[in-house]
Amino acid sequence: MILKYALTALVAALSVQAQAATITLTGPQSVALGDTFQLNVHVQQPFDGDRAGDELLAFGMDVLFDESVLALTNVALAPVWNDDASLTGVTLSGSAFPGITDQGQATLPLARLSFKVLGTGSVQIRLIGDATTSFNHGLIYLSSPTLSVSAGRTVIASVPEPHSIALVLAGLAGLAAFRGRRGA
Repeated sequence: MILKYALTALVAALSVQAQAATITLTGPQSVALGDTFQLNVHVQQPFDGDRAGDELLAFGMDVLFDESVLALTNVALAPVWNDDASLTGVTLSGSAFPGITDQGQATLPLARLSFKVLGTGSVQIRLIGDATTSFNHGLIYLSSPTLSVSAGRTVIASVPEPHSIALVLAGLAGLAAFRGRRGA
């Protein structure tokens, strides 16, 4: 009987995993040729698990995408972060001194990435912060080990449909004609 309880407790302990901070990208999923769009970069649960009570000092991630379809036009860090990209050589890199303290926040904004659509097709935008390959990658904490992170988002770039534009123009012409008749 004791063995049964011990096994149940062991299974329960192994099934509970410490939650880890994750990076998310939010923004449009479909865009048109020539458009500009933004993706917001956040860290979800930055202080969960072993990082509770710690301080987030910096982050670094490479931004990977098909440059024949998209152009990265701007990287704007959230106000609490200093832009360290020129110092680290990492596309998306920021620091805060003193660091961001654990105040139970569920999400923490890092940056907004702006893109211009140059071509059509499905394109994967990936953020990679591999702490095992670079000192400047990942989420860098004061007391906890640096956390490797990655995130991705697929965006579909298409050509605007000419018949949709024609329908809009026809509707505007009809409204103008209707207003002209009402005014006479």
